[in-house]
Amino acid sequence: MPTVPVCCFGEALIDFLQDPAQPDLFRRYAGGAPANVAVAVARLGGQSHFLGMLGQDLFGDFLHQQLVSYGVNCELVRFTSDAKTALAFVALNQDGDRSFSFYRPPSADLLYRAEHCPAAFWLQPGILHLCSNSLTTPDIAATSFSLIQQARQHGWLISVDANLRHNLWACGQADRVLVRQLVQQADLVKLGEDELRYLADEQADTDWIRQLLAGQARWVLVTAGAAEVCSYSRAGHFVQQVTAVQVKDSTAAGDAFVGAWLYQLAEAIRQGQALDNCLVSLHWQQQLVQGAIKAGSFTCMSYGAFAALPDRQQWLAAQNS
Repeated sequence: MPTVPVCCFGEALIDFLQDPAQPDLFRRYAGGAPANVAVAVARLGGQSHFLGMLGQDLFGDFLHQQLVSYGVNCELVRFTSDAKTALAFVALNQDGDRSFSFYRPPSADLLYRAEHCPAAFWLQPGILHLCSNSLTTPDIAATSFSLIQQARQHGWLISVDANLRHNLWACGQADRVLVRQLVQQADLVKLGEDELRYLADEQADTDWIRQLLAGQARWVLVTAGAAEVCSYSRAGHFVQQVTAVQVKDSTAAGDAFVGAWLYQLAEAIRQGQALDNCLVSLHWQQQLVQGAIKAGSFTCMSYGAFAALPDRQQWLAAQNS
C-alpha cells in the first residue's frame, strides 16, 4: 500500500531556549508546534509534509535546512520578504516546565494563504494536522479553515492539537468560539486538561467531549502532563498512566506525542485498516497511546525541539524498556 502523508500546517519558528546553567544565555533551536509534529513523524519513518511560510532571513533559512535534514518534505514551504520568521524565547524552571515570550505578530507564518498550496496536493488522501496558533489573525484563520475544507473534500482526516498559547492573541486570551470551531471540525483531537477546561467553558468536561464525539470527532485524547492520558472514542474511555522520567525540557513533548500518534495511525491506514474499524478496539487504542507517551517522554529528556525528538530505533527501544 502507498504511504499515507501527514501534512502539518502552521508555524515554524526559532526557540531561543534558556541555558539552565547560564540563565542569561539563550541557545537557538528549530521549533514551532506543527513543524515539530512534522519532524516527529519523519523521524519515526513516516511521510511528512510541512505547509508554512518562512521569512527570507537567516532564521528562515535555518528552519528550512533543519526541516529538510530531518526528512520533512518542504515542497509546499514558501518564503516572504514581507515579514520576518517568528521567534520564541523559552524560560525553563527546575522541573523543565517552560514559559514563552513570543515575537509574533508580525511574522512570516501568518502570511501563508490557501492558494500557496496547489489543488493537486490533496488528491492523495492523508492526515492534515493543525493547531490554534494559526487562528490568531483573521487571514490566517481563513487559510486554516480553507485548507481543512479542501482536505475534507478529498477524504483526508483532520487532526487538531488545541495547543493554546493565550499570549499569541491580541487580547491576551484565545478566542474560545473560534478554537472550538476548529476542534469541532477535527476527526482526531488532542487537548491538555487545562485546554479542555477552557474550551468546555460552562459545560462539564465530559459533556463537551461527548458532544465532540457525537459530531465529527472520532478520537479525543486529553493529556495531564506527566500524570496520565485520558482517551475517549465511540468505543469507550480509558486512562493510560505515564511513567516518570528525568525531565530536562518539556518544550516539544506534546508535539512528539502527537507525531507518534499520527504516525501510528498513518501506518495502520497504509496497511489497509479502516480507521473506524480500528477504533472499535480499546486494546488497539491503548497500544497507540502507549507508543505516543513513550515518544513524548523520550523528548523530555533532552533540550530543544527537533533535536530532542526520537528516531525510530530510539522510539522502539523506549517502548521495550
